[in-house]
Amino acid sequence: MLYLAHSSRMLQVNALIIFLAISFIASCSQSNQPQEYVELGSEVEFPAVDLWLSITDSIGIEFGDSNLVFGMPNVAFRMSENRIAVMDMLKAKISIFNINGSFLSTVGRQGSGPGEFLQPSWFSVTPSGGIVVSDGMGRKLVSFDSDLVYTGSMNSFFPSPPDRTVFLNDSVFVGIIPDYEMNGQEIHAGFSVALWSFDSLEPEHFYYRELALFDPANPFNSEAAQPIFTMSPEGTVYTSVRSTDEFSIHAWNLDGSLLFTITEPYIKKAKTQEEVDRELETTRSFMRRAGMPDSFLNSIGPEPYYYAITSLGVGPDGNLWVALGIYGHPVFRVYDPNSGEYLFTAALECPENKRDLSIIVNKWGFIALNPMSDKWPRVYILNPKAEY
Repeated sequence: MLYLAHSSRMLQVNALIIFLAISFIASCSQSNQPQEYVELGSEVEFPAVDLWLSITDSIGIEFGDSNLVFGMPNVAFRMSENRIAVMDMLKAKISIFNINGSFLSTVGRQGSGPGEFLQPSWFSVTPSGGIVVSDGMGRKLVSFDSDLVYTGSMNSFFPSPPDRTVFLNDSVFVGIIPDYEMNGQEIHAGFSVALWSFDSLEPEHFYYRELALFDPANPFNSEAAQPIFTMSPEGTVYTSVRSTDEFSIHAWNLDGSLLFTITEPYIKKAKTQEEVDRELETTRSFMRRAGMPDSFLNSIGPEPYYYAITSLGVGPDGNLWVALGIYGHPVFRVYDPNSGEYLFTAALECPENKRDLSIIVNKWGFIALNPMSDKWPRVYILNPKAEY
């Protein structure tokens, strides 16, 4: 019993660490053709682009107004009424701005009381315009209505609440949780993607679950694949994994039955040693600033290959936007959400120093940030260069 209790506490701590890694380090056509392999440092031809996204403005300054100086922005979303919401993990609050970058208000603050959070890791904008915050350390989801007024919380998740949530309506959502099983003295841990409603801590349906032998002393070396997911306004759930070996996306009905699968030919590409070294240095520096214990830093090792897919999102056009990892530059393949048919390719038009931006796509538009930037943090507003 002592071992089980200790393991549970360790797993709860490691769940938070794993989600830090997911949130920051990862930012940082139905065919089955054989893969090709590209040797270390070789170039992959940049794809033909049908739609360019352009940076039209940014929010955040280096010095001055404290409402505009970010500590560590880790999540940002476009919202209704041309507003932008930015979570600052160091300040433990969400700031609301208008489309011109002017500060409007804040949502929540650090603490353990109503409307407060101990360690926010993610937030979502609900279809009605409210906000729901995932508080990993507080083991709860904290809700605010469309007027950004606190309305309640969903408490006592173990080991932590659903993260990276996507809402179908104000009470039904899909999220990811750290998952585990005890087998004698061994812990098998990984991730599950599932559907919840606000009236139960237990998920209603699972769309993904994978566990692997887990070493609490080396949480970043788990063999469990990290899932990526999103959901359409109609309730289709899309899942993939951070894989260096294949390009595959599954579409699920809300009840968990498989709808269709998208696969594409994939060219596996290794990073250069310079890229690996730079990523390792940047990641360790960032995680240290985020409060990661030094004892864990040595277990961080960058993936030596690019991921095929880095994120999924449903855009303002209602289509499925799939971010590609192989180009070292923000590029999307866009698919019909109902059939999986490829529609077009989109990419960020930007100077070389913006290549590391992560773009978050939702029904209200596009926003970008680089949590591990070595410069002062900003959030970038993106817009397509032409109608689509």
